[in-house]
Amino acid sequence: MYQKLLLKTVWLLLLAFCIENKNAFSQNDSPVTFGKVTVSDFDLPKSKAIDSNSNAVIIANMGSVEFIGNKNNNWVSYVYTKRTRIKILNKKAFDLATIIIHLNGMGDYQDKIDDLHASTYNIENGKVTETKLNNSDIYDEQIRKSLHEKRFTMPELREGSIIEYSYTITSFYYYNIPDWNFQYLQYPCLYSEFKISIPDLLRFIMLKYGIDSFNVVKSDDSYTKLIMANVNVGTNIHNHKWVMKDIPAFKYEDFIIEPRKYLDKIEFNLAQVSNGKEVTSIPTDWKTATKDLIADKDFGKAIDVENASNLYNTMKKVCSLDGDLIDAAKRIYFYVRDNFTCLPNDDIFIQNDLYDVNKKHKGSVAELNMLLTALLRQRGIRADPVILATKSYGHLSDTFPVFEKINYVICMVTIGNDRIFLDASDPNMGFGKIPLDCYNGLAEIIYEQHNDSLYLYPTDIKEPDVTSVLLVNDDKGNGESGSLESTLGYYESYDLRNSYKEKDGEKKYLKDLQTHYGPDVTITNLHLDSLSQLEEPVKINYDVDFTNGFDGDIIYFNPVIKGAYKENPFKASERKYPVELPYPIDETYDLTMDIPNGYKVDELPKSVQATFNGFDGIFIYQMIKDAYTVQLHMQLKINRAFFAPGDYNSLRDFFTMVVKKQSEQVVFKKK
Repeated sequence: MYQKLLLKTVWLLLLAFCIENKNAFSQNDSPVTFGKVTVSDFDLPKSKAIDSNSNAVIIANMGSVEFIGNKNNNWVSYVYTKRTRIKILNKKAFDLATIIIHLNGMGDYQDKIDDLHASTYNIENGKVTETKLNNSDIYDEQIRKSLHEKRFTMPELREGSIIEYSYTITSFYYYNIPDWNFQYLQYPCLYSEFKISIPDLLRFIMLKYGIDSFNVVKSDDSYTKLIMANVNVGTNIHNHKWVMKDIPAFKYEDFIIEPRKYLDKIEFNLAQVSNGKEVTSIPTDWKTATKDLIADKDFGKAIDVENASNLYNTMKKVCSLDGDLIDAAKRIYFYVRDNFTCLPNDDIFIQNDLYDVNKKHKGSVAELNMLLTALLRQRGIRADPVILATKSYGHLSDTFPVFEKINYVICMVTIGNDRIFLDASDPNMGFGKIPLDCYNGLAEIIYEQHNDSLYLYPTDIKEPDVTSVLLVNDDKGNGESGSLESTLGYYESYDLRNSYKEKDGEKKYLKDLQTHYGPDVTITNLHLDSLSQLEEPVKINYDVDFTNGFDGDIIYFNPVIKGAYKENPFKASERKYPVELPYPIDETYDLTMDIPNGYKVDELPKSVQATFNGFDGIFIYQMIKDAYTVQLHMQLKINRAFFAPGDYNSLRDFFTMVVKKQSEQVVFKKK
């Protein structure tokens, strides 16, 4: 079913980059001869991409796609060839020796892999030895109904080995050309090349990502005949070639949620199909895609009230047919969330009948959330599926659907003027909440009157973190003690709940808390409120006792005892990529403390109020005292979650000021 919609929809983005001639093909051929390794090949050439942190070097990575005719559906298939040579420098790069190849489809329409060759080369007694991969060491596993995985590990692997592998995949899914990554996350690449030959029968939009430039961009035309159902079809072929050299490993920077989307790569999106007489443009609007989804038996038809009527009895057992719709929606949501096992799957279509999913109490994300939607509809509640791309899949286009980028389904309930988003696939997710990974821009509501789009941005998340501290002189007169109460934001609460479920989670949390304060502070009576109430933020309460440091002629005391930035989170002096926060920052901190017995305030940090980029952020540090107490009110708000590289320096400077201010101390002097 995934296949059907890929045939019907495409992202026709009008940002195709220009093709230009830079060099002749022959001047930029591969620097290696695959299948032949000499002693000299073990000496890596000098390259600006290789540094002391390189654990391996991709010597050459080459791919190509061409199209051939096929007999099965009287159309075309693509043939994808990949050849890779890697020098392993040390054990930290042994992960590169495990190769995973995905094959799409089922039965006669499954991708076919041919010409799989893999060898490890080592130097022994001054000579090169080759160890070939045995076919018996190749493992085949079905990941889901329409996806197989072939996996193997290179033999005789050592530090200093050269590994080399190549294979060819023939696929019926001509619309789903694999992306080509020129850059690796952890390893430099000396040479990366990709070639594609596209017949006039098809037109693709080619999109380039990343910040590095090509060494070669080349195109020319040729002519050939494709044999389809024993008929020779003549067509022009448009040949393209791209080369990058000396590509550095991706330099990871803090506050990048998904580094892969910034890699140097090329992406292909089908735009038109021609049979030689007429040209068919792929439907390129969400309204058409929505209509197709609603009519699909593995999507919209499955949750139609009439088609899903066999779920009515389950709905009646879960909730009352009378009364409040919100209460009914919660009961149905809790039923699915708390009683079903989620099976990993990135397909937005159901693969099992929802009645069977309900009976077996397990299913994929799509199946559980579509079951939730169907049960809500049986109760008469307006519920619609919402499809989206999580952050690891990239962003959706506002205008043109690309279904290979869509991997997640949630449910939207509409009651009155309120929209409530639900994800019943996560047993720790509260009613009205969805995973952070879903806040990735455009999401599409699939319902009959499709006339608007939905946008889920991290900036929309409200995540207030409020802490109050009260410290009083203890009865013995040689220190201060008191209590701290902190109300976490929802997603911080979610992370805490998950960590608490780990083995010895509570002990570990208390130990980490004590380590944070150090030996001069004792933490007792720790209590976490609402830990099991998944719809509520967690409240943390504990007592603090400052047992040391409150004697001598002078006492230095930092009033920010929790949540202070000890160092600037933005350390680098410059930045290539945007800053991505998981959500805006909203932190409030209030402290009231007694002036220690026998002391007076000698120095008090000055109050300050500073803004960042106008309305993008504010920092308030307000310190006051009276005859008996010192009080601090502090608030830090960053109202955006995304900052372009051009904003980095001002953001860094703002936090430099915050860190400095939060480190300032109150000075008490003995009377």
